[in-house]
Amino acid sequence: MKTVLRWAIVYLFLLIGLTALGLYNHQLSTRLQALQTSEADLSRKETRLLLEQYRLVSPLALRQWAEANGYVPMSLAQWDNPRSGSVRPAPEGSAP
Repeated sequence: MKTVLRWAIVYLFLLIGLTALGLYNHQLSTRLQALQTSEADLSRKETRLLLEQYRLVSPLALRQWAEANGYVPMSLAQWDNPRSGSVRPAPEGSAP
């Protein structure tokens, strides 16, 4: 009878240990899935922000912003702000 009782205790400890290990693995897989979802969301957000950045700093957008803020293109491809009072005349013989 003592042998059966010992094996029953060993069996119960193993069963409790396996149950605890299963619960731990389930928690880990739930956390991993949450992290993967978060990573996918962040990747989509990064892509959206990169596209927005390109849209805002594209040459055409910069030119439109400069013209809207009163910057005038000079003959040597320099931008000058006429409101600052530092407008330089174009060099002689340059195209308008």
